[in-house]
Amino acid sequence: MLKREYKRREPTKEERIFLKSRGLIPDNWLILYENKSELAVVSRRKSYRKVLKKPRKKLIKKKKELC
Repeated sequence: MLKREYKRREPTKEERIFLKSRGLIPDNWLILYENKSELAVVSRRKSYRKVLKKPRKKLIKKKKELC
């Protein structure tokens, strides 16, 4: 299996808040990729890689009002 290359980048403000909520120090981690269900991060120092699951967001459907 081939390894995929990802461009590492600094976390945004929202991603920093998410990393803090998971008990990680945002200054020590870089973002590899992000999609709807997960966020992949890599350590700056030892190149540890973690894939963090994002919480599911509930969709609120608006009820159509009958006139």
